[in-house]
Amino acid sequence: MFISHPTTLMNPNLLQKIKSPTLAWFPGPRTLLRLSGADRFRFLNGQVTQDLKKLIPGTAIRSAIITSKGRLEADLHIAATPDSLLIETDLSLRDPLRTRLEKFIVADDVTVEDISSSYTLAHFPALSSPPPDAPSDALHFLCPRFREPGIDLWLPSTSTWKAASSPLPDWEPLRIARGLPLWGIDVGPDTLPPEAGFESDAISSTKGCYIGQEVISRLRSVGHVNRHLCVLGTKDTAPKGMGECTTSEGLVLGKMSSLASDVNLSGSVALAMIKREHAIVGNSVLAEGTSWTILRHA
Repeated sequence: MFISHPTTLMNPNLLQKIKSPTLAWFPGPRTLLRLSGADRFRFLNGQVTQDLKKLIPGTAIRSAIITSKGRLEADLHIAATPDSLLIETDLSLRDPLRTRLEKFIVADDVTVEDISSSYTLAHFPALSSPPPDAPSDALHFLCPRFREPGIDLWLPSTSTWKAASSPLPDWEPLRIARGLPLWGIDVGPDTLPPEAGFESDAISSTKGCYIGQEVISRLRSVGHVNRHLCVLGTKDTAPKGMGECTTSEGLVLGKMSSLASDVNLSGSVALAMIKREHAIVGNSVLAEGTSWTILRHA
């Protein structure tokens, strides 16, 4: 059923050749909500998939908010200051996320404030402290945003400080190789978190109850989901584009959603949601006439 071409298969270890850009990552406008009040930790811990008991001031972790049926509502990062929690996610979720949180505030001492317009995010790979000349009023958090050490710096919108940055397309090979999906592109409201690798760094398997936990626990006990977000690789540095992923016989296996080429890899990488029975490392798929190897799950 699969395309057989062992001489052109890519080795998953080649993904290690894709390195982080050396300059800062500026993603543009993001949703940023601040939770304050004595009950903020207890309240938010009941809403998100991560265990916030492990979160200390000055750090940030990846998490998710899901529905009672286990579907994604937001892929997010949560950071802690001594007196608040900051929630960051895609800009399109600015209003829906605030509405979702406020819906469950009953008698809790929690206030949700939208400060999205007050700060700009910059991420610095490999740093463990802010750049020496960074503004003193910037907020900073240790954050393995690209599944490697780095620091998030939230700059006040009024700040005139500038940092050298790498173009956003330069970050795409790293993001894809690390299996990190974009909201509305690689994942969305129809996605179950385990389909997209969230259990590796965004879901706690030991914390108490949260909305949607029963579904996640059931999926864990069943042992599988019906599809997987996969990292694909090809030696073609200029594939024709994204499209349906198929077998050589034309059976549709899934659809490609992200694509980037990398000079260090001498090829290209992509993300695609593939049916479980076909999503096996080493198997090959066709997309727009290009042969791709499944290198890993997200």
